[in-house]
Amino acid sequence: MERLAANGYTDAREPSNNIRPEKLISETAFLLLGASTVKGKPQILQRIRRVAERLLPHARSKRMLLGMCMEASLALEYAQAHICLTRLGYPDPGFDAVLRKSLRSQARHGRERVPYRMLEEAWLLRSWDGTGSKRSDKYLLAARESALARPIDLLGEGRENVYAFTHALIYTTDFNVKRQPLPRPAAEILAEAEGALARCLDEEDYDLGGEVLLSWPLTKRPWSAAAAFGFRVLARVEDEAGFLPSQSTRLKRLDEMNGDERADYLLATGYHTAYVMGLLCAASLQNGMSPPTRIPHTAYRGVSHTLILDLLDRDPGQMHWRKEFDRLAAPERDALTGLLFAIGLRRRTLQRDFAGLRDLLSKGYQLGLADCPVASQAAELLDRVSAAASKLLGTPVAR
Repeated sequence: MERLAANGYTDAREPSNNIRPEKLISETAFLLLGASTVKGKPQILQRIRRVAERLLPHARSKRMLLGMCMEASLALEYAQAHICLTRLGYPDPGFDAVLRKSLRSQARHGRERVPYRMLEEAWLLRSWDGTGSKRSDKYLLAARESALARPIDLLGEGRENVYAFTHALIYTTDFNVKRQPLPRPAAEILAEAEGALARCLDEEDYDLGGEVLLSWPLTKRPWSAAAAFGFRVLARVEDEAGFLPSQSTRLKRLDEMNGDERADYLLATGYHTAYVMGLLCAASLQNGMSPPTRIPHTAYRGVSHTLILDLLDRDPGQMHWRKEFDRLAAPERDALTGLLFAIGLRRRTLQRDFAGLRDLLSKGYQLGLADCPVASQAAELLDRVSAAASKLLGTPVAR
């Protein structure tokens, strides 16, 4: 915040790393609000207060006020840090007055939003005015159209669907403070979260992986074996690196930098992943939500992990999760066979190895591992590919 909140960050070589100061300021306030849900730890509250007081002038700066005036359709985005700080006990009636005028303007609804952004808007309005019933209808309408209401694509290459899933869950649960009803049973949502976690761990996408892991404390459900393992992987990587690495940080380029240039680049490309880990730790520190110190294996299926791991080890490269996996006791590793199965299905899909995908799916079915969203989506994929092949070859499609 001290280095980037005033002007953001501009990267001439990789514009995708550019950060507007509004984004950094809003996300810092969001982290403080999430951390404030931890009870019984006064040292955390003291740190929140210290950072919040430094953030106040940035959150209510001329830039934010002018942004609300000039772009009324983005008024809530400009006001997000202000709203979070208000919830933390730092109100500002003058800023509220400008926000109120912007929200009453003709241009207020001049920008379309995807469902999870609609949930974000409903969450911000509810956080700002402090009411529950007035905004519940907005929540329910947006939630029914969001990634929480229907299966997400667990085998596709894009991150956007998982990102929409995690953010919709955060806004619906409100860090377990002013929760709204989930549009589907939590068990269905968590089954998809496990599939998303498999891809994040295998791609070492710890930014998105940390958001996925929020699914367990934010639904107030016990950590599954896969989730507990995922938390261990992120914690181990963070301990060894000193921070949780981001996919945006190019280590080779970082080594070429010195001084302020190096510090700014590392912060700009890595702060969001660190913030996600902070949110995950805060949610895990809520009462009864801490991940287990050992991988749960009471629901162990009786299937040896080696039956799947041997297939994965044929692929080149070894991810961070593999090193952590080797540290586990045999029953803990066996409890993660389903996670290994999901990783294998996604790998075969990305490789377009449809024969290998079929064989792995068949093995998983025989072992009792196929009752999961990743497996059913893999089966549907093979069915579509079979139909496409029949079309190309001019043969009838099997029914």
